Order: sequence, then C-alpha cells, then structure tokens
Amino acid sequence: MADQESIEQTQTSTQEQETSFAQISQLKMRIEALEQELAAERDKASDYMNRALRAQAEIANIRKHVQQDIALARTEVLMALIYEQLAVLDSFERAFTVLPAEFEHFTWVEGMGLLQNQLYGTLHRIGIQPIEATRGKPFNALEHEAVAYEETDDYPEETVTAELQRGYKFHDQVLRPALVKIARPASSGLAKATAHTSTEPTQTSTSHM
Repeated sequence: MADQESIEQTQTSTQEQETSFAQISQLKMRIEALEQELAAERDKASDYMNRALRAQAEIANIRKHVQQDIALARTEVLMALIYEQLAVLDSFERAFTVLPAEFEHFTWVEGMGLLQNQLYGTLHRIGIQPIEATRGKPFNALEHEAVAYEETDDYPEETVTAELQRGYKFHDQVLRPALVKIARPASSGLAKATAHTSTEPTQTSTSHM
C-alpha cells in the first residue's frame, strides 16, 4: 500500500511539473508574440513620426517659398510705383530747368515746388536716395552712365562735368544710374593738331629737295 501511494504521489508530482512546464512554455510563447506585436507597433509609430516630420518640413518649405514669392511680388509692385514717381520727379526738374526767372515767384510755381518737395520727401522716407553726380566727381560705372564726353582742361579726365539726368538708389541698390557727361583732355586734341601741322612743312621741304 505504501509503495502504491508513493507511486501515485510521484505520478501526481510529475503531472504537475509537466503542467507547469506547459504553462511556462505557453507564457513564453505569449510573451514572444507580445514582443513581436510591440516591435511592430514601434515600427509603425516610428514610421508615423517620420511621416509627420517630413510633412512638417514640407509645410515649412512651402510656407517659406510662399513668403518669398509674396515678398518678391511686393518688391516688384513697389519698384513699379517708384519708377512711376521718379518719372514725375524728372518732369518737375525739367519744368523748373526751363522756367523763366521772372516766373519763379508766382504762386502756382511755388505750389509746384511744394509738390516736388513732398514727393521727394515721400520717396526719401522709403529709402530712395539720389546718386551723387556733381561736377568733378570721379566717374563710377556702377552709379553713372556716360552718354557724352566733353573736352576740357577744367576737370580731371574721367570725371563728371555735367549731370544730364539724376540717378537714384533704393537703399544700396541702384535703381537707375545717373546720366552724365565725362571730361576728356582738350590738350590731347590740340597736341595732335599741332604735331600734324608741324610735320607738313618738313614733308614739303623734302619734296622740293
């Protein structure tokens, strides 16, 4: 009887161990399955995050390009308006250049002068500055455009002798160069004429020989 009970207890213990091993094995399999599911979900979350970051970057780039396009369009519109106002200033300057002196104190002339000053003040406030092109100033190809030359010894060579049309800058950007007349030495032409004249008698005397 004792041996039979011992055998039954051993069988029972073995069955319990087998059951425990089976449960542990199932738990391990379940854990592995959960880990695989977790890894898959992590990959999905990482993919979603990457997509979100790319979308944010694309939106930022689109916003940047749109802002640049808007700024460029505003600048183009502003430049067009400025060029129109500069043409008005040119008309004022030409009118005052040919205005007879006896008309300078007329009320309507003074009114035109006030309008000219107001327009210039408005342009000055937004950054418009006239280009300096006074007589004797060295020629600057970035700011000046030579449209004529004047032979003179009163000014150094390659300096401005007259401003034919005023130029303007918008901050540091040249809107249009000043149209100027440039000095050329008058003595060079005289020297050539003198040298040519001095050679003629020599050639004549040689021919008589």
